[in-house]
Amino acid sequence: MEQKIKSGKEVIDEFFSEILNIEGVDEKTVEMLVKLYSDDKLTDTNIQNELDELKISALKTPKEDTDDKN
Repeated sequence: MEQKIKSGKEVIDEFFSEILNIEGVDEKTVEMLVKLYSDDKLTDTNIQNELDELKISALKTPKEDTDDKN
């Protein structure tokens, strides 16, 4: 029996295509990671910057969100 060995890119592509199916993951975080990977921008710096943005967004109160829209 012969098995094909997947390349690193194939393994990573498969991971990112299935990551939303993992139970208990934060959807916004996963969407951000998938977008960075799709845009070929998955770097430590970009991940940290995006996580900071998600954290700031999560900490905003509904009133601050309303103020930003005006």
